[in-house]
Amino acid sequence: MFRNHHKIEHVLILAGDTDGNLGDAAIELATCDELRRLNPQIAIAALSDRPQDARRTAADVVIPRGLKGLPALIRAARESDLVLCGGGGLFQDDDSLVKMPYWAARLLFVRLFARRIVGYSIGAGPLQAWTSRLAGRIAASVLDPISVRDDQARQTLQPLTSRRVRVIPDPALLLKPASSEQAESLLKANAVPLDGRPLIGVALRQWFPRQPTWIPHKYAYRYGLRRTRGREHSDRLATLVARVLDALAETTAAFFVFLPSYNVAHENDAAICQQTMQRLRIAKAALLRIDDPRLYQAVAGRMQAMLAARMHPAILAAAMGVPAVGLAYNQKFAGFFSLLGRTDAVVPLERFIATDDVGPIVKKIESLIEGPDDLVAKATELKNTTIEFTASLLQTA
Repeated sequence: MFRNHHKIEHVLILAGDTDGNLGDAAIELATCDELRRLNPQIAIAALSDRPQDARRTAADVVIPRGLKGLPALIRAARESDLVLCGGGGLFQDDDSLVKMPYWAARLLFVRLFARRIVGYSIGAGPLQAWTSRLAGRIAASVLDPISVRDDQARQTLQPLTSRRVRVIPDPALLLKPASSEQAESLLKANAVPLDGRPLIGVALRQWFPRQPTWIPHKYAYRYGLRRTRGREHSDRLATLVARVLDALAETTAAFFVFLPSYNVAHENDAAICQQTMQRLRIAKAALLRIDDPRLYQAVAGRMQAMLAARMHPAILAAAMGVPAVGLAYNQKFAGFFSLLGRTDAVVPLERFIATDDVGPIVKKIESLIEGPDDLVAKATELKNTTIEFTASLLQTA
């Protein structure tokens, strides 16, 4: 830990896909809000694929990603009093074996110019390949302190470093939602009934079993290498979720609000939401495309429950006191739901795909609708941990 104390005036954030992934955007927005609450004069720099579109970032200085932005990145690193690596799922290899070596190289490069880099509520794991674990060890060596977003991530990263790895809940929990009036106006505009019947949010993703590969899915899709990969699995997922929703419509008269959260070509959550809606026999539903994390959270707050195959819809819902059932495609779901004390609400996606019995998941969602459920106290506890940690970073540099 650095012992020479001085005021934190410039912060550089190194994070995930804030341009396409609403969850990553929520993390960055909430982080910037909290930094400015602690120090209204602070200057924040962050990277973006669309630096010309200021609405896509809460940073003061927007740096283009890639080689074009390299001079600005070096300048921002030199000026920074603090670099935040995270949050979001940065240290993992279930998308590509190149991701962890990429982050290790990136952090080593930035460390050449920056005073201090902090691991800020990083999503870590799985790291199945030895190359990923070696890169994780290198990346951890330049982070001080190191924090991850859940205990699953700590179990992944702690064996790779002698430094203590702390659990600091996901910063997206700190996001301030849009007003209830804005959410209600959007729901009404999309013919979502506000007549007292249960509203259930549904956040799905395209899915296929992960296989080790050096080519990130984003680039494999862009160059036509894997555009049909796993289509049968996603079709199966859409069919099963439609059966779940039809069963819930019969027993609860619920209306379903599809809330895709990663809407770029290689992910295209909206497409599987539409496929699922086309398979509905009884249930009524609407699809809302929301690219503002604050408005997304406010809408999630109007739900009675959430069925989430993306983690940040579940996080934003929990922050509003709305419970979720998670369709887990990797370990981070177990990590977050464990923080909430709700591990029984996690259903492994691969196991769900393999079964014809949708009854258990229907019962889980019914219990969330019917039973009293107060997540506010637990969510507040998790928020306070993140707030205290962030404040400590601005006190020492």
